[in-house]
Amino acid sequence: MKSALKICLTATLMLAISLDAAAWSRYGHEVTGHLAAAELTPEAAAMVDGLLDGRSLAEIAAWADEVRPQRRASAPWHYLNAPRGVLRPTDSELNLPQGTVASTVVDHAAQLADLSLSPTQRREALKFLVHFMGDLHNPLHVAYGDDRGGNDFPVLYGGRVLSLHRYWDHDIFAPAIAALPSLDYARFLLNRFTPADRARWGSDSDVRNWVSEGRGYLFAGLYPQPRHDLDDHEPTPVVDETYREVWLPVAERQLARAGARTAAVLNAIASDGLSPLTPLGASESSQPD
Repeated sequence: MKSALKICLTATLMLAISLDAAAWSRYGHEVTGHLAAAELTPEAAAMVDGLLDGRSLAEIAAWADEVRPQRRASAPWHYLNAPRGVLRPTDSELNLPQGTVASTVVDHAAQLADLSLSPTQRREALKFLVHFMGDLHNPLHVAYGDDRGGNDFPVLYGGRVLSLHRYWDHDIFAPAIAALPSLDYARFLLNRFTPADRARWGSDSDVRNWVSEGRGYLFAGLYPQPRHDLDDHEPTPVVDETYREVWLPVAERQLARAGARTAAVLNAIASDGLSPLTPLGASESSQPD
């Protein structure tokens, strides 16, 4: 019986970790889109409305995931891998030839600001930018290559096996998803975090800081510890309501930061015609945590 159970668990585990999850679920990306839209200046709102033909930021926030199978070159743009033990990756690690979530945010903000590009090109840049701003603020999208950002880190949640990445994309928000439309959740987060919080987050235009911010959580216990009381199985980390109580506020803060910073970037582009994001250069060595 134990052997059969172990085989079943192993098969379930292999299925769970074989599927790459997308940063935040559609719901999470929609929340970020709503948060950003709520803080746009009239000029930025007009720019967005014109490029999206009246569609909202929330409606297009998950577009980059939808087109990923057809746009295979965009796959590396969704994440960033850096060595374990490194809080602040080098610019060369942030700016790989194939792109990373950090470099693509900088690149698409510049494309959106470039009025020499066609409206179609700028529309696509906006859609990519909004999505990747959300991705960048998921700690597991600025994580480790050896477990593919937690995709190969199995956990037990509610009696089933899934990846830690999947849990952070979707299941950590399960109670909110069941209870609230994404717009209502965004309104809740707008009330939870003060205008001063959002202004402070929006004033930081260096994606290096955003990456370090997210990676800091990896070193603060985001990866749950294994349990050794599961008979006849390898020790497996468990995520439960205690874990959610600790980490849901962090996930909500990251959604709010992504929304505030997306709005700040769009407001600056609409006002000045230039991207406010600090370009990535090349540096020589990683900084240890």
